[in-house]
Amino acid sequence: MRAAWENFYKTRPRPWAGAVGLPEMPPGSLVLETGCGGGRLLHALARGRPGLSVIGIDIARGSLVPLAARFPGALFQADVSALPFRDAVFDAVLCRHVLGHLPGPGRKAAASEMLRVLKGGGSLFFEGFSTGDARFGKGREVEPATFARGDGIWHHYFTKEEVGRLFPGAAGAFIRENAWEERAGRTRMKRAVVTARVVKQAASGPKRQNPDHKA
Repeated sequence: MRAAWENFYKTRPRPWAGAVGLPEMPPGSLVLETGCGGGRLLHALARGRPGLSVIGIDIARGSLVPLAARFPGALFQADVSALPFRDAVFDAVLCRHVLGHLPGPGRKAAASEMLRVLKGGGSLFFEGFSTGDARFGKGREVEPATFARGDGIWHHYFTKEEVGRLFPGAAGAFIRENAWEERAGRTRMKRAVVTARVVKQAASGPKRQNPDHKA
């Protein structure tokens, strides 16, 4: 899968553009964005939330190189299913359209890893396309509700119930499905996503403050 993403970014270093909504986070929060891609969300966070400290990871080096000058020391090439950070260091974790590109075991491992690096009481913000999306079923089905397209990248489509199962033991998970129509040439197509705000159970004892790599 990494090779497919490296090839993707060779021709599309900034594949996504446009405005992006940001969740509310307290000033001074340390935020991890998983799968930062072309940097659309990183740039929005830097502009719209000046009080935040942001770290971004992506599996593809090709996505990070164009962002390095803008975010020095804040980018890591890493797999979301094996995060290179200590436990309980981030106030918030953002995961938008990342888990849908992983196989089933990878989705479960990534959900566990994101909760591991999140502080007790912190929030994980998830978004992924739902089974109600017009593109559901496009490509070759490689797992239930998961389809591979010509570029080799997998696309999994979620239900609300599945997202809830990904985060067992969380203090709370606020899950909803949103749908809208967007123009595709002369026609309109339905887009649909599952979004969630997952709150980690608060833990007792001191919390680590430094997101350094594991020893």
